[in-house]
Amino acid sequence: MTVNNIDMPEASQSEDYDLLAYEAKRVVDQVLTQSFVHMSDTINDNNENNHQRERFIELENDHSQTKIQEESIVKWPTIEEFTNTNIGLEKINEYIDKQWKTSPSGQDPCWLYVIDFIEKKSLEFNDLYIYRVQYSIPTRRQPIPKQTVSIYFTFDVSKVKPKNTPIQVSFVFETMRLIHYPDKFRFRQVWLENILLLKEKLANELDF
Repeated sequence: MTVNNIDMPEASQSEDYDLLAYEAKRVVDQVLTQSFVHMSDTINDNNENNHQRERFIELENDHSQTKIQEESIVKWPTIEEFTNTNIGLEKINEYIDKQWKTSPSGQDPCWLYVIDFIEKKSLEFNDLYIYRVQYSIPTRRQPIPKQTVSIYFTFDVSKVKPKNTPIQVSFVFETMRLIHYPDKFRFRQVWLENILLLKEKLANELDF
């Protein structure tokens, strides 16, 4: 930028140039400092987010590596037998009681859960019935827990297969993409604990 002042003496113009240069340098330094601080904060935030993301991926890999062929004790309904959504609620509860609670690394009594029917999705060749099992650990001090862990069950009811065909049942853990099936899964309570701890940590780091 060029500054001209023909009315000023030469010495006075020189001093003004020095002041302008000093002020410009101060402004540039301030902008750079703020930029570096912002960059540092962004890097730290990204590192923390990446760490959390990696932890979720570890949990998902843990699920994948421990998939086991295990015959389901529960007899899941056929297309003909699935006449209302309450049947899904009853079967999921039976599955948890007979297989998850009785597994070697099963469910501690402190974990309570509630099962809800969420929605029905009608597709061209099948209907999907979505249920949610919501786990939590209520205490006397905190009867309504701040954090819960949800598991989403899907009952896939075909519109084209024979009526005596068993319904396909699958489920996914909250924050996970891996799909599980009752006859290829062995329950481990540590997964509930890890998801709950991660959600609590993330909630504590949020700045409201």
